[in-house]
Amino acid sequence: MLSTAVLSSAFTAPALVVPIVRAGTAAPIVSMVAEVEMPPPPALIQTIEVGNSVLAGDVGFDPLQLADNSEKLAWYREAEIKHARLAMLAAFGWPASEIFNFGKLLTNDGRAPSLLNGGLGEVNLVYWAGVAALAVYWESIGLDKQYLAGTRPKDYLPGMLGFDPLGADSPGMRNAEIVNGRVAMVAITAFALEEALTKAPIFPLNLFH
Repeated sequence: MLSTAVLSSAFTAPALVVPIVRAGTAAPIVSMVAEVEMPPPPALIQTIEVGNSVLAGDVGFDPLQLADNSEKLAWYREAEIKHARLAMLAAFGWPASEIFNFGKLLTNDGRAPSLLNGGLGEVNLVYWAGVAALAVYWESIGLDKQYLAGTRPKDYLPGMLGFDPLGADSPGMRNAEIVNGRVAMVAITAFALEEALTKAPIFPLNLFH
């Protein structure tokens, strides 16, 4: 019996036609070899792990082993990047509010309104409604990206909301964002604690009394 063998590549191969000639037959019997398909590569978010540097700002620090698989790590990074972005806004807004005294909302001793300082009840309800609307909008986008795999690109990583009007997205910018966000989280916590303990503003320079 005479057979012709064809080697397939390591990836998806087309169906192979292999003529087989058997003794005692006038014409070859043509048989089909089934198409071999390799599974698609995993999505980028499924490859992340602590220390492999896929995520920006990854320094391999997880002493409690909380993020011991890609799913847990993605959840923790989503939470971290959200808090980092909010903290950067707060770290800017806190001193700005004490310097410019927007809406005359500072406490009597010049401190910014906060849970520990008080004064939040003086903030206009329209402001809170606007904040809530923005929060719901961006959170809905984030949840869609996080849980609906069909709505995100294959290179999706936690925190990618598709908002980049200046086209500045790059590995360097992602590292800068998470590093500055971590610093801001520490800073805003220090602002709140220091003012609550000292009863004095962090930034006593008030341009508009």
